[in-house]
Amino acid sequence: MNDDTAVLNVIPAAADAPDAGPAKASPKRWVSRVTPVLCALGILVGGFIGGLEAEKRAGTSTTATNPAGSFGGGFPGGGQPAGAATATAAAARTTGTVKSVDGTTIYLQTADGKVVTVKLDGKTTVSTATTGKVADVKPGQSVIVQGATGADGTVAATSVTTQTK
Repeated sequence: MNDDTAVLNVIPAAADAPDAGPAKASPKRWVSRVTPVLCALGILVGGFIGGLEAEKRAGTSTTATNPAGSFGGGFPGGGQPAGAATATAAAARTTGTVKSVDGTTIYLQTADGKVVTVKLDGKTTVSTATTGKVADVKPGQSVIVQGATGADGTVAATSVTTQTK
């Protein structure tokens, strides 16, 4: 036999010898501990930006209006006497002090010093503690006027409510 062709005896591997194959990598986590924090931060930022956009689209009122309940005045329901009819959705609320009354026109000074002309008609309700008339409105009284504001700033009143001091 030639040394080149000699067959070497194969030594069997020991039963407890480690596998000589490639090492297995541990499985990767799909979600780290930072992922929920980043998601929450993204939701907060998105909500904040959405709120800014909604506020921008809502706009602001240019008339001297006052929401129900902010006048006080001692009347239940935020300045509206009990049982008084509420204004339509299009009617604005204007508050101030009566400067003068001329027939069916009331001149009202708002909190910022602006004088607003309020025009009343046959359908306008004037209320004190009870239903009243235009003659019941006196200079120096605080009133709440509900009605549509025209382009010239004049209010077409649907309701006038006086406030006691």
